[in-house]
Amino acid sequence: MSLTSGFCSKCGSPSENGKLCGNCRAKDIVWIRIEPRVQCTFCPTCGSTKAAGIWTDCPVERQELACNLVNSAISIHRDVTNIQRDTNITDLSVNRSIATVFVSGTLYGVPVEITQKVQIVWACEQCNRCCRISGSYYEGVIQVRAAGRKPTPFELRRAAEIAYQIEDQLQNAGDRLSFVSDITEQKDGIDIIFSSQTIGSAISRDICGALGGSFTTHPKLVGEKAGIKLYRVTYSLRLPRFSRGDIIKHGRGYFRIFRQTKDMLFVQDLATCLSRNFREDDSVSSIGNIQIAETATVVYRDAGTLGVLDPATQNVAEIPDYTWIEADAGDTILFVRDCDTLIPVGKADENPQSFEEQAAKIQD
Repeated sequence: MSLTSGFCSKCGSPSENGKLCGNCRAKDIVWIRIEPRVQCTFCPTCGSTKAAGIWTDCPVERQELACNLVNSAISIHRDVTNIQRDTNITDLSVNRSIATVFVSGTLYGVPVEITQKVQIVWACEQCNRCCRISGSYYEGVIQVRAAGRKPTPFELRRAAEIAYQIEDQLQNAGDRLSFVSDITEQKDGIDIIFSSQTIGSAISRDICGALGGSFTTHPKLVGEKAGIKLYRVTYSLRLPRFSRGDIIKHGRGYFRIFRQTKDMLFVQDLATCLSRNFREDDSVSSIGNIQIAETATVVYRDAGTLGVLDPATQNVAEIPDYTWIEADAGDTILFVRDCDTLIPVGKADENPQSFEEQAAKIQD
């Protein structure tokens, strides 16, 4: 066995099998690299950040983002163990910050540490989405109308809600360039202005799914970019002839509409509260909607008849006593008029959804 086999061949310190000791190995290795300057490009309007030319929404605060930037500027040798980091960030101005970084660890049994300052540059740039929004960019419009009538306030409100719900879903899925540019009221409906065909078709499908109706598309060539033709598309969306909650007369019966397809009506019979469906034809007429029903006080109940005080004439009128309404003297009921006939549609103090609940109980 050699006399030097247990010592470092460079400095003579004790080492295993005559290899370089930890101090000599550590001296020859750059154990850490810290970039002196990092930059973050962010949108001052929405706060999204840009990396490698791609904009992404940034859900973190500026302080946390700064720490992440500083950490990305630090590269540590793979043999360093017991790593400890401490970062102190000071804002010098709106677009400049300074980070004091302290890093320590152990390299081949030798403690190592470093303190260094890193400059953080905050570069403001409007993102592609905000640039399109501020420039009133759009690729099409959805014209929400109704066949032979004006859409109800509920339908218009629900259509707008669906548009913004689809926008949120696409934004959360990472499609930043799909958004609702504007919703404007027209005399016969609303126009939903959108930024991409993806969101335009999704909104149209969901509105038709929720409110019925159908839509057609009408593209218009508006230009060409890089050899690709650019179109703006108008979605002509027509809601059905009847809306949800309409009270209709079919034959001798009165019904409340809950759902409809292209040519079928799905209703509840007001006399029995049972569900039915039949084809829409010219014999079906609308006499009102439960959202704008009138109220009347029940004066008496007798032998299948309710006596109610007609608010228009202040006289007592007799109407059918529908058992599912469960009205007694002193209760207030909702009704719609069919000429001189009053049609009860429910209790005034009940949630509108209770009608569906009562119908479900009866059918069960």
